[in-house]
Amino acid sequence: MKLPWRKAKPILEAQIVLAADVIAEMWDAGKDAQVAVLRRSGFDEGQARRLLAFLPLAFSRPILEELGVVDFDPNVTASGPDGTFLNAKLMRQPEYVQGLKIARDHRNKGVMDHEVYKLIASSSADLNAVDDALNEGVDVTGATIATSLLDTKIAFHLIR
Repeated sequence: MKLPWRKAKPILEAQIVLAADVIAEMWDAGKDAQVAVLRRSGFDEGQARRLLAFLPLAFSRPILEELGVVDFDPNVTASGPDGTFLNAKLMRQPEYVQGLKIARDHRNKGVMDHEVYKLIASSSADLNAVDDALNEGVDVTGATIATSLLDTKIAFHLIR
C-alpha cells in the first residue's frame, strides 16, 4: 500500500496537555468519537489519530525507563487497511516527541493533571506488557521494547 508522505506540523506543549484532557474526558468513547472531539478542539484528523496512538506510548516511556527498560525501537509498525505493514520513525511524529517531553517533565516537576497522565500512560500496551512480565517475576532490567499500532486508521496519518 502506498500512502502519501506527510510533513510534520509542529505541536505545542499546551496542545498536548489540552489533547490529554480531552482524551481523558472522552475515555470510554470509541476512537472515532474521540477523534471527533479532538477535531472540534482544533486538531486535524491526522493529529487527532496520532495523539490517540502516541500519547499512551510517550507517557509510558519514562515509567518504563524507571522500571529498567533501556532500549526502545526507534520505529513503530502499523497495519494498513489492506493488511500491509508500514514503518515510521517515532521521532518524526510530533505528537510523540512533544508527548515524551511533557511526560518526562511531568515525572520530574508535575506539569499536568496527574490523574490524566496516569490514565493515558496506563493504557499503553508496552507498559501493560512490562507489567505482566514483572508480575510473572521476569527481570526487565536492560529490556528492549518494540511497538506496533493496531488501529488501521493510523497508518494513513503516520509521518514518514
